[in-house]
Amino acid sequence: MQTLTPREQRTVRLAAIGIAVYLALFFGFKGFAGLGAMRADHERLVRAANALRSEVQTYQTRALKLQRLMDRTQLDPGRLSTNTVVAQTSAALQLAAQSGGLQLGAVRESVARSTEREMGTIQFEAMGQPAAVLGFMARLDKLGFPVVVESVQLGADSRGPGMLRIHLNLIVLDFEQWKSRQPSHA
Repeated sequence: MQTLTPREQRTVRLAAIGIAVYLALFFGFKGFAGLGAMRADHERLVRAANALRSEVQTYQTRALKLQRLMDRTQLDPGRLSTNTVVAQTSAALQLAAQSGGLQLGAVRESVARSTEREMGTIQFEAMGQPAAVLGFMARLDKLGFPVVVESVQLGADSRGPGMLRIHLNLIVLDFEQWKSRQPSHA
């Protein structure tokens, strides 16, 4: 094998350095472009994760608000049975009245027509001290049943001084029919 002259060695060295620089630049640009694509993918995934996190937080906030509302009104829609909700509401009303110190009068239940957005109505009479009557009225939203007060009549009771007679007309709502109703945007 023939030895290379110093000039040829220098030419080979320069060619090797040139090829190394060319390969470094070529693969460096490809690597840099690949790293840029990986960085863009990572940023896209981070944005998607943040969007998903905010959506989950929105649903968690809604669930927390619903749970607070259910705790405040003591209403659990999953517990309600459409067949017996009017009777259960009437029993809860009577129990709340008796535990509040009221004496019960007539209680009438009627089933609503199927075209209405209600399950039935309850007419309720009781008598007692004014504080007991007002306390009972304040506890109506915490019965645990979907009740709307249609009318209230208060009057003096002839059985004793300081006694009040209360006559309530209550509507028991049917949430199955109210769920499908679209909100108005007026």
